[in-house]
Amino acid sequence: MPTQGILRVHGQGEVEVELVIAYLADLKHAYNSIILFESIIDGLERASRDFHSPRYPFGLYMEWPVARRRGFGHIREWPLSPQEVASHVPASEQLVLSAVRLSSPGSWDFLGALNPLEVLRKYLSDRHERRKDGEYRETAERRKLDLENLVLENRVISERIGIARALGATKRDLAPLLNELVYRPIKRLDRSQDQGVITHAEIPQADDSKD
Repeated sequence: MPTQGILRVHGQGEVEVELVIAYLADLKHAYNSIILFESIIDGLERASRDFHSPRYPFGLYMEWPVARRRGFGHIREWPLSPQEVASHVPASEQLVLSAVRLSSPGSWDFLGALNPLEVLRKYLSDRHERRKDGEYRETAERRKLDLENLVLENRVISERIGIARALGATKRDLAPLLNELVYRPIKRLDRSQDQGVITHAEIPQADDSKD
């Protein structure tokens, strides 16, 4: 079972219910998508050993044997819906809302697998710091570069990319997985920061999480 952790997302009280609903849905989908990205790459690595194939088998979604073995054989369309992504997350790794502090500012504590929580923590906190810089220009090109840097700097994601490249995957091969399971789900959290629902995030120490 993956290491568990707590993600504490700081935010503001007195916000519209619709904004809170959207924020929780976006956070859950980003978390689930990162877990699925990890699972796909890890499954490919195991399958390359099982089937003695040294190459990246990008017929994954439909006909490749590991797709059927890992439950992807029924998928007929890409990208997956949030519901389809969620269906591939084991019950033991599902995101759980463990505590809420309703104040201004307040916070939300989520219990889940540590790897995706760390990816989300880094993105939200880095973006929060950039937004405090009055000279920072968040152009479309800048946003794209920031996301790419997140991937390269984050151990969880970069290790999986390294595995895929060792199997022969190209940037074009990896693009659907990165775009649909990393970049786009994470970027949907931008609107919650821009609307003032949330600010930054942290992984609290064990003693802090009991406050």
